[in-house]
Amino acid sequence: MSNLHIPYPSDFDQDQLAAHHEERRRRALRSLDPGDVIAQVEDLVAQIADPTQHPLYHLVCFHLDVLHAVDGAAFYDGWRQLVLTAIDCCLIDALQRED
Repeated sequence: MSNLHIPYPSDFDQDQLAAHHEERRRRALRSLDPGDVIAQVEDLVAQIADPTQHPLYHLVCFHLDVLHAVDGAAFYDGWRQLVLTAIDCCLIDALQRED
């Protein structure tokens, strides 16, 4: 076994390309406008053909007295998933514009 010290640069174990892409993604995320994300959510909602799959379906049924309760967690999760998908779509668009 060798006792020799091999001098490595301080950033030797860092993936510079991954760091570059992550910083590029952060910049694109900061540049997104909430209005654009909301418009993307509305586009995604417009693509839902089956009303029972719409995130508001159970809430509407509740107010029409068809259901007795609405699962708040499922309601939140449905909209959260749409928002995250919309953000991803907007990020892809922003990154493509940057290229």
